[in-house]
Amino acid sequence: MYIKSIEVTHQNDKLILSATIESSVLGSKNLWFSVPELYEQHVCTTQMDAFLVGMLFPAMMCGEDLYIDGIVSKKLIFNINKYVIPLLISFCPTAKKIKVSAKELSEQFFDNTGIGTGFSGGVDSFNAIHELFVKQNDIGLRVNTLLFLNVGSHGSKEESAKVKYLQRYNHLKNYPKEVNLDYIPIDSNLHTFHPWGHEKIHTLTGCAGVLVLQKHFSKYYYASAGFNYTQIINFSKKYRDKDIGIYCDPILLPLLSTESTEFYQEGAAYSRVDKIVDISNYEPTYRYLNVCVSGDDTHENCSTCNKCLRTLFALDLSGNLNKYENIFDIKKYEKVKGFYIAQLIQDSKKDIFAQSLIELAKEKGVKIPNKIVSKVKFFYYRKIIRKLKKIGLI
Repeated sequence: MYIKSIEVTHQNDKLILSATIESSVLGSKNLWFSVPELYEQHVCTTQMDAFLVGMLFPAMMCGEDLYIDGIVSKKLIFNINKYVIPLLISFCPTAKKIKVSAKELSEQFFDNTGIGTGFSGGVDSFNAIHELFVKQNDIGLRVNTLLFLNVGSHGSKEESAKVKYLQRYNHLKNYPKEVNLDYIPIDSNLHTFHPWGHEKIHTLTGCAGVLVLQKHFSKYYYASAGFNYTQIINFSKKYRDKDIGIYCDPILLPLLSTESTEFYQEGAAYSRVDKIVDISNYEPTYRYLNVCVSGDDTHENCSTCNKCLRTLFALDLSGNLNKYENIFDIKKYEKVKGFYIAQLIQDSKKDIFAQSLIELAKEKGVKIPNKIVSKVKFFYYRKIIRKLKKIGLI
């Protein structure tokens, strides 16, 4: 696989970085990243690290050595060849060992002061902001820039993904204004090179987007995938070839750093349920929390998908549910709550999020109301009721 040198163009108040990808498997395609011209001074137009990280996994899946016809970070290419490629093979057994090389290596250090994290409105991103902006007072560690990426989380189809990306960005952009933080959107077609889906390989696509702005970011806190360290150790094998974040982020992220930009995993000290309870004390989440994965072309929370229910049940158990009545349909949640509890009990041995929610219920001394128990009795096996009694929830 061959990545031709960067081209820089301007269109509709956007700066566009692009490069042609030549592959015997994929053919000839154009990969691009787009940033508002307002942030042009932050864009790295000299080094191709973003393109290297973005195309590493496709090259490995194609079994093609990767050559970059331009400048890349000496530190990054060493780490990729020496450590990252074996790690990705461990994660995905069908990925092939390849060699990465470039026309020129650089040890340039950009004099940057940006300290960033992503803001998608989700639990993990709000927790990162709460920890590293709201609670953090050290200016050398405190977040001063938020990033919003379109590299896969909005779907795999380029046009529909862009619609959802813009809807969500326009919905969320008022929060950074409220707290006086820059909020930089980066659009891309990178996700079209990753048919495996966002969840499987999101760390690589996310960090590729960040490296577009490595002239700005000295530190970037990449929000964890919702597991704490103990859960990562105990459950990571289950997520092999499914979720790169859970499987290898604590190892992978530092290895994607360059001479100028350091990556950190943020949030692995807490479980997803811990984070939900933590951010429920932060008022902006009552207006901007956005967790839905329903797939609809809207930024609104559907209140019935798995992530909405998981979040709502944790808020319910912790006594914070009514704070979120303006962004969730609480009536919809109440209608399906009984069925969701039954599903949690069924999944409790294999699903870490189900286990965490059950532990929270026990910790809070919550009892399941009789009207919900009767629904569970009607629709599910009586053994579920016995399990609920055994763990003290009824």
